Amino acid sequence: MAKIIKILHVIHDLSKDAGGAPYAVKNILDLEMRLNLDPEVLTTSNLKLSNFVETSAKIHHFKRTFPSRFSRSTYANSWLYKNARNYDLISIHSIWSLLQIDAAKIAADLDVPYIIRPHGSLDPFDLKKKKYLKKLVGPFLIRPMLDNSHSINCTAQLECDKLEKYGARVKAIALSLPVNLTEKTGNGANFRKVFGYNNDDFVFLFLSRIDYKKGLNLLIPAVARLSKKFPNIKLAIAGSGSDGYEAKVRQWIKEEAAENNINICGFLAGEDKFDAFAGSDCFVLPSMNENFGIAVVEALSLGLPVLLSDNVYIWKEIIDKEGGWVCSYSKDSVQDKLEEIVNNPDELKRKKGSARNAAKQFSPESLKSQYLEYYQSILGMRK
Repeated sequence: MAKIIKILHVIHDLSKDAGGAPYAVKNILDLEMRLNLDPEVLTTSNLKLSNFVETSAKIHHFKRTFPSRFSRSTYANSWLYKNARNYDLISIHSIWSLLQIDAAKIAADLDVPYIIRPHGSLDPFDLKKKKYLKKLVGPFLIRPMLDNSHSINCTAQLECDKLEKYGARVKAIALSLPVNLTEKTGNGANFRKVFGYNNDDFVFLFLSRIDYKKGLNLLIPAVARLSKKFPNIKLAIAGSGSDGYEAKVRQWIKEEAAENNINICGFLAGEDKFDAFAGSDCFVLPSMNENFGIAVVEALSLGLPVLLSDNVYIWKEIIDKEGGWVCSYSKDSVQDKLEEIVNNPDELKRKKGSARNAAKQFSPESLKSQYLEYYQSILGMRK
């Protein structure tokens, strides 16, 4: 009988409002359990477990200690020193916190293999945040962390190509993030009724965090301009963000006099989200930077084609499967592509027909063998 692989995932924050990484971890855990592996999670937070993303995997939850703002936990470190050798592999998610840096050092000290899943934290775009501090500490803290790892697991080849390694000679491997695809269809008529869209309206759906990097600064003026030529064009903005940035988005809509064509729908989840996918004609995400995009795959899985900027790192995989269109990160390119989509109903229909197939490459079922081979290769090297 094959040995069960025990994997410990280390993430500094597993809470529901901590961005995409906790949901990525949840999806990886789901896939590993489908493979009959034995995954567990180590995390730190002062929140209760009820605030975490839901998973049936065992969670080792420790309080943070000084300096808590960098997610350090002496309790977690002590537990790791005692228990790390009980695991075949440690998977470290993101890098810019002391929990992850400490976990990598402990794993190296105890000769337990570990991998790094950066979730964009080694991308040049992300490194612009606190760039002087990261440039200073990267060669001293991050390079050894990378050098002692088995590999860096990126979610797309484009992410691998752009990765900052601080001189480390570790290999980067593209292994897509699994997304649990739904068989639900959603009630598109309900979505259109709630937000006042007519049957002949062409609805572009933006469903993501409302954030400066998501491309709304391009999308809003593009839709506003096109609406003068195509009055039935609508843009539904579904999501939430900081109060300040949401206010800025509302101001852009007002300045463009586009209130009749652009709705802010608020945060949509569950059935409301499925209804939005079903009631829209095209999903659009012209981001400045995106290392994956779970909502993109969810849209495809419900038969909704997508328009992405070439800064969304999975765009090539989707375009190869005829799941949508790609534009560059500019107002003119976004507008030109939106107009092309509206003007070519036959092409839209064809891409709606291939959207689900484009999503399948990201399903757990399609990725099971790749994940198992990846883990077995690590254990084989250890042997």
